[in-house]
Amino acid sequence: MSELLIRNGLLFDHDICTSADILIRDGKIAAIGPSLTTSGRVLDAQGKVVMPGFINAHTHSNQALEKGLCDRYPLDAWMVIASYGGANAELTPRDLYVSAQIGAIEMIRTGSTSVLDMPRVDLRTFEAGSNAIMQAYIDIGFRASVAVSYTDQSFPASLPLELIPNLSDSLQPKRTAAVADVIGHLESFIARWKGKHALVTPMVGPSSLPRCSTELFEASVDLCRRCGVGMQTHLLSGKSQVFVGKQRYGGSTVDFIRRMGGLEEWATFAHSIWLDDAEVSMLAQSNAVAVHNPVSNMKLGAGLAPMVELRRQGGRIALGSDGASSADSQNMFETVKGAAILHRINHTPDQWIMAEDALDMVWNGGAAATRQKVGKIAVGYEADLVVLHSRNMFLAPKDQLAGQIVHSELGGSVDSTIVAGEILMLEGKIATIDEAAIHAEAQEIVGRIYAGLPERMKKFEDVRPMFDELERRVHAAPLHFARFCS
Repeated sequence: MSELLIRNGLLFDHDICTSADILIRDGKIAAIGPSLTTSGRVLDAQGKVVMPGFINAHTHSNQALEKGLCDRYPLDAWMVIASYGGANAELTPRDLYVSAQIGAIEMIRTGSTSVLDMPRVDLRTFEAGSNAIMQAYIDIGFRASVAVSYTDQSFPASLPLELIPNLSDSLQPKRTAAVADVIGHLESFIARWKGKHALVTPMVGPSSLPRCSTELFEASVDLCRRCGVGMQTHLLSGKSQVFVGKQRYGGSTVDFIRRMGGLEEWATFAHSIWLDDAEVSMLAQSNAVAVHNPVSNMKLGAGLAPMVELRRQGGRIALGSDGASSADSQNMFETVKGAAILHRINHTPDQWIMAEDALDMVWNGGAAATRQKVGKIAVGYEADLVVLHSRNMFLAPKDQLAGQIVHSELGGSVDSTIVAGEILMLEGKIATIDEAAIHAEAQEIVGRIYAGLPERMKKFEDVRPMFDELERRVHAAPLHFARFCS
């Protein structure tokens, strides 16, 4: 039996703001109150704030080394450069291990204690790559639900190519994998990792409906039911995907998911931007979770997600940073603030997302997305906690403290980070791995990635005219949404 006592902290979450001790036993919160005792380790939090760690409910760890990759590229063009660019875009299993740890280090340093990761892994090295990512999180001590991303279609399958006349044969959609092969890899991944380690959870990660055949998406939903695992996918993250959905599914993409049985509590839908009014209601009435990615959506000009409407109708919403090659950061303080203030440009003050609402999304919404007992300081919950020093912030009543954390904090006050009762960072020093060594290895990989960037950009220039024309036609096409979303 292991114990950790956090003494005399100002405990703060969505429900409480009070000074007390927290006794952690075997990774879970065992008691909360004054003057608790332990025979184990003591962490003095006098004059500091103790809060639940943030849950980053959508990112791509394989992109952790690609910060600043490109600018002034909308979503579809960015996809070609970042995800389908060739020229060192594919990572070895060791590269994936290092990338996952680099992303985890940034999250640990900026107040996160768990992640729902959707890394892209080459099918040719699927077993070794997926194992490397899981082991990376175990070795650093970070809690992770890992939905390895996959497709069976080439990228052009996700585009409304009917809008482009005289399309080159080289841009026609192609099948890239057999459904049975993909599902076989996933079944093996789940068998290897489900229930094998308390910190890591395997999930299913079909990249998005347009990038997967209908057969593969249906097989993915069936796999979730058979194996009792969760799923994360991208949902209508770009306006162009609305046109693909209308052509491929005969109308609403969300209704298609509902009809195949995918709007369930084990399903999370990243971005969820281009939903019409009926789809907002459909998602709100389900038990599925939408994951809002405000910073990435702004960076790529992808659109304004209907999160105010979804919240108003009772929908479940979590928050995610998205990958570092689109959002350039894994800092969830940035994401929480973005979620709180982005929608104010389009709504009256009585509809604004307030500081406590944003914290509810990152904590309670994140817990719903990962289906774990996290995001709350309460007996029986996982001891995933963050200690904030008060050198840059002020101890204050609940509303003001929430406002400081959401609107004025960027992670500089994070003093210590605890996951499952283990101290991963103490007073700013990572305690579980050799941070300098992993950073040095990461720098070598970054050098290789950026050495290949000119070739990536040259490849993109060959298709840029098509993407410019597609962007113009998609942007000009009316969708007749009742709400503003452009």
